[in-house]
Amino acid sequence: MLEYYRTHPLTAAIVIAAVVAAVIVFIKVAIASERRAKNNQKLYMKLEDDKKLRDRFSSLTRQMIENSDSAELFRGVGLNLLKRVSDAPDLNGEFERLTEEQKLIYSAFLFTEDSKEGMSNFFKLNGRPVTDFALSGAEKLFSREFAVIVRHEYDAYDPDNEEVSCIPSEIERDDAGALEYIDGYAAEKIFGDYIKENADMFLN
Repeated sequence: MLEYYRTHPLTAAIVIAAVVAAVIVFIKVAIASERRAKNNQKLYMKLEDDKKLRDRFSSLTRQMIENSDSAELFRGVGLNLLKRVSDAPDLNGEFERLTEEQKLIYSAFLFTEDSKEGMSNFFKLNGRPVTDFALSGAEKLFSREFAVIVRHEYDAYDPDNEEVSCIPSEIERDDAGALEYIDGYAAEKIFGDYIKENADMFLN
């Protein structure tokens, strides 16, 4: 066999190229499979962590609110509000039964979750009144600079606003700016502090 390949170099080159290509494909598939497995593991761990937080904050007392880490409190309350609304036969009706403070935190939770892939993702996935309360939260609790960024995307994705256009370059700029502010201001802690300041509106 080796003698054949020595006397037929072109065939040998084709065979070698085919083997190399097969190895490369195998490596790529292996890497993709490993990456998919890691992503699935991260998702599973996140779901487990979310369930623990949801269970932990399913029944709120004033002492629990006051003594909890603000960021964990926000996520725990947000997860429970999300489940409450999502499980209801009438989602809109259940949302309207929330207090104004609960509506803000429900919307803020969706805002922080959906904005992990860009704030524009939040406005693409949600509409009024959720976007209204998210904007209200930004204007009430964050800096003016951040509120301006949120307001611009809110207006850009508002189908009734004909004065502001959804320009891709501006949306990318706003997305980058929003992530910077959210990280810098520790959004989950800020919203958690808001729950503590309005504890009576969240007690079971």
